[in-house]
Amino acid sequence: MQDKQQKRIANLLALMPPMHSMPPKLARPIFTVIDRILGIPNTQLNTIKNVSIPTHDGNTTITARVYYPNQTEAHPSTTHAIMYFHGGGCVIGSINSHDRLCRYLAQNSNVVIISVNYRLAPEHKMPTPIVDAITAWNWLNDNKHALGLQNHILGAGGDSAGAYLTALLSLTDTQHELPLKTKTPPAFQYLLYPMIDLRGQTQSYQNANKGMLLTNKLMDYFSKHYLQSVSQKASAIASPALANDLHLLPKTYLLTVEFDPLKDDGIKFANTLKEKNIPITHEHFEDCMHSFVTTYKVSERAKQACKQIAQQLKHLCST
Repeated sequence: MQDKQQKRIANLLALMPPMHSMPPKLARPIFTVIDRILGIPNTQLNTIKNVSIPTHDGNTTITARVYYPNQTEAHPSTTHAIMYFHGGGCVIGSINSHDRLCRYLAQNSNVVIISVNYRLAPEHKMPTPIVDAITAWNWLNDNKHALGLQNHILGAGGDSAGAYLTALLSLTDTQHELPLKTKTPPAFQYLLYPMIDLRGQTQSYQNANKGMLLTNKLMDYFSKHYLQSVSQKASAIASPALANDLHLLPKTYLLTVEFDPLKDDGIKFANTLKEKNIPITHEHFEDCMHSFVTTYKVSERAKQACKQIAQQLKHLCST
């Protein structure tokens, strides 16, 4: 059964104008405000750095934020770092909307988090967010010494659309139409309720029409703004589940949740990785909804689930 507190929050949010009815420029700040009000409390970290990464075309820069966990006897020194890509359908979301999640993950997993503010649609449609993700990842590998990550093992991760961008980093054969490729693939990937197939053909997608933080209408809204045409949904660069090179993926943690239009695609993707002998830990929360981290302050289950995903990141980096 869905956590009653989370369901009540979703019903309350349903009283607001639906996000899919808003222009992206309005939806973005509202997305961040909701997280500030209901999401994870601020975790104080001693060291946070903002860095600028040149875009592939050299016309502007991508902002990234580096979170270093506080060193204690329980967390003596970090050995791993993860480049994190925020969710939001490649349309909303930012390093600010996910700032508190990244602080929390850094401190509770003892992993350095590098959060990337990739450019968003519709101003920058596909493949710009993908190109920005690969650019930022290649930059990290070339500049890790400047960030104090000389001996760190580097992985990538994200939630929803961020998990989608993460998966594409390793699928170098799928990158042939892009202006650049991943130089060094991630050593591991951390995928929270991934947006992995934009075709929306599953039962969970059809059922997700109300009472959830992410509905099929909001997913359709994201696709409409992100893609240049509907036909792109069937391409592997938009729907990595269709890629032929999934055998290139690294060891993986993949989370699916029950109340989510992306549930069935995520479960199928996890099973495919198992069939291809990719080392994978697939966890399914039967009583959580997509973006449960946004309800941390008002849901005991969400609070517990956030602790679980932090521990899973810690475990992923210790095996």
